[in-house]
Amino acid sequence: MDAPTQAAYLADRLSENPVYVTDQLPREVLRSSAPDFARLAKKTGVPTYVLVLPMWGGTDGKQLLGAVHDRLGRDGLYVLIEGTDVAQATAYGVQAPAEAALTVALYELPPDAGPLLSFERFADVIAQGGAKATARADAAREKYRDDQPAEMYIGPSDRQNQSFRTGVLLTGVPLSIVLTAGYVRRRRRRSGARRRVPRWIVPGAAVLTAAAIALTAPVVFDQTRSSGAEPPSPADLSARVERVAAGLKQDPVYPDPESPRVLESRQLDRLHERIRDFRRSEGGGPVYVSVVPQTPESESAGDSWLFTAAVHAKVGEDGVYIVADPDDGTIDVYNYGLRLDSSHLSFDLPEYVTLGDSSTDEADDHRLGERLDTLMTFLDKAPRTDQPQSEPAPPPAPNAEAEDSLPPLFSTDFWPGLFVGAFTALLLSGVVAGLAWGFSSLQRRRSPAPESADRLPAGR
Repeated sequence: MDAPTQAAYLADRLSENPVYVTDQLPREVLRSSAPDFARLAKKTGVPTYVLVLPMWGGTDGKQLLGAVHDRLGRDGLYVLIEGTDVAQATAYGVQAPAEAALTVALYELPPDAGPLLSFERFADVIAQGGAKATARADAAREKYRDDQPAEMYIGPSDRQNQSFRTGVLLTGVPLSIVLTAGYVRRRRRRSGARRRVPRWIVPGAAVLTAAAIALTAPVVFDQTRSSGAEPPSPADLSARVERVAAGLKQDPVYPDPESPRVLESRQLDRLHERIRDFRRSEGGGPVYVSVVPQTPESESAGDSWLFTAAVHAKVGEDGVYIVADPDDGTIDVYNYGLRLDSSHLSFDLPEYVTLGDSSTDEADDHRLGERLDTLMTFLDKAPRTDQPQSEPAPPPAPNAEAEDSLPPLFSTDFWPGLFVGAFTALLLSGVVAGLAWGFSSLQRRRSPAPESADRLPAGR
């Protein structure tokens, strides 16, 4: 039985729930956020069907929504969210200012607003109705034509700048108070003026200033994360691997149903035949092919080696594991437990197979069927070894929670900032003292002191 097309698969999911969230973006969008999207969808006032999918290069979102609607057979507002953006929306049989809402969400929000906030803005504009939505879209387009809104979140480099400025202020301002007060005190002593300020005032003011800066800085620089994405749970991070592994246990070729179909029926039949032949060959064995995209927002952060290791562990069977990315067309091969020369697989595979060429870049299917067939021929001819070989364990993926967490304010460049603040205070106090001395010298030259009375001429 042929695997369902992308549109058929997504239509079946929407027939079960009007909101479908992919399991391929756990670092950006959680599957558990589907109820939040459903709650926002109710604000539109019309039946709304939402698809949250990875961003595909070259995919026509409007065409996909049309195909899903035709398959589902229900009128309403169909919305496609790709990654973090509301990418496309089309109304079928209902009145909804979809284009105006898309425009507002695009112009009024910064790129890092996130999918939930973007969809909320989209739904609010839909609820306003046609005339108000159009006017708001025109205003947003005019206001942000040349300059988009400021980003909502800061990155690690911004946090380092905040830490540095905090360190500079924490030492620079109190030390400047102490040095300036000391200089003024010396000037007053030279002029014979009496000291009227208690000694404890200056150090007390410096300490209070330092405390105020230390307490105020975390309030002013209160950001703790570089993204609005919620940290994924272990279930979020394992969902896609479990889905692919379950599919491979049933069939050695798993085309991702969320992705556009890149292998035709005859190509799938041919690939199955080649896999059966290789399994029966001397030194051969099972071959598992995952036609699944590798995105930076996935559980493995786009690392096919890490993804394959996780899938191999879930499948529980040794063999050659192949990952073919239907989005960018790359193919990666990993040997687990077969008597194949792994170095030959790593270094001698033709670049046409692994990366493709200009002709594969231009083809919608990246000519994956043809290239996988070439790969099977390569495996048939690959040198056999006396002992089974396996891939080493890959490095772990970046911690999904830690990668979006900003470092504490009083860390990183905070410590260099302390030294720079102290040095700046010393430098400025020296400059001020030098300018004051120069100004006093100039005043003395212009207004010389009068001669004493005993030197005045007689009779005066």
